Amino acid sequence: MPTMQIILSGVGGQGLMLAGNLLGRAAVEFSGLQAVMTSVYGVETRGTFTKSDVLISSEEITFPEVLAADVVVALDEIAYKRYVANLAPGVLLIFDDNIPEQPSQAIQESYPISSTAKELGNLAVANVVALGILAAKTKVVSGEALQNALRQEFASRPNLIELNLKALARGEELALQ
Repeated sequence: MPTMQIILSGVGGQGLMLAGNLLGRAAVEFSGLQAVMTSVYGVETRGTFTKSDVLISSEEITFPEVLAADVVVALDEIAYKRYVANLAPGVLLIFDDNIPEQPSQAIQESYPISSTAKELGNLAVANVVALGILAAKTKVVSGEALQNALRQEFASRPNLIELNLKALARGEELALQ
């Protein structure tokens, strides 16, 4: 598998570091792949631009940051605007449908990410809904690998496992509709 370069972007408080960690864990621990994640975030804890770069490959990864994204996930308009105009043709841009679409050379796909999380009872699982969409669209890791990563991440808080598994499944369903 060639290196898949993924950017998970939004604003602080949307769980993008967690999403990057889950994706990397699913790749390394449950798919036998190599992965690396780096993060960028503002000094405030909530509301400023945040991103996680996740690289996944079957081969050694020699540089830890995204140089040419294959996929960008934008959970907030701030992040979407940062990337939309500069993405190369063929890059998949997954974004929340509450963000107004702008012209781009990227392949743009909007989904009801935050509204789905609200329907599930907790906006905080929007990041996991997005991971479900990402996994279903790219096949970079399997849904089963992400389920295992979620179970492991929330092992000490079992009350969160079921909600996150539902969010992941719902994201996968959205991607296949």
